Amino acid sequence: MKKALILHGWYNKPEDVWYLWLKKELENKGYKVTSPEIPTFNLKFPQLKESMQFIESKYLPDEDTTVIGHSLGCLLAMRLAEKYQNEKIILVAGWDYDDLTPEHESFWPNKINHEQIRKNVKKTFVIASDNDPYISLYHVKEMTKRLNGEIIVIKNGGHFASEEKTKYINQLMDIL
Repeated sequence: MKKALILHGWYNKPEDVWYLWLKKELENKGYKVTSPEIPTFNLKFPQLKESMQFIESKYLPDEDTTVIGHSLGCLLAMRLAEKYQNEKIILVAGWDYDDLTPEHESFWPNKINHEQIRKNVKKTFVIASDNDPYISLYHVKEMTKRLNGEIIVIKNGGHFASEEKTKYINQLMDIL
């Protein structure tokens, strides 16, 4: 059975922005979808270790799972992909470099292991915008190369978050 794990962004919940729309669309395509509220993602200083343990104890991805991460959820998706095989990962408004933001410090115990992710994940897609206020398109393209992924650039998508009132991302349906 096809499975999907949706990892929301920082200060978001599973029912925010486009997450509910995607959950319903995936269920209509026959996926078993999990979209949990990630512990510590509602705090000023989210914690990778706690978030990883939560996902690993309840929603462990496997070779039949597509993991979709948004923003900080992308870092969690990549950290999971360093350890576990996945059908595919889809990173929406993500980054793979230590941004030196004190709030994200726990997500950088070490550099992202791109080689291990390439071994563990059959297919990687990156969804980016040409006007994301937090992540430059240049950095997203470089991350996509390191992951040997495919990039989809959406004009004027911003960060695909509350500020833009993003309710759906139709381009996701083309890669699921």
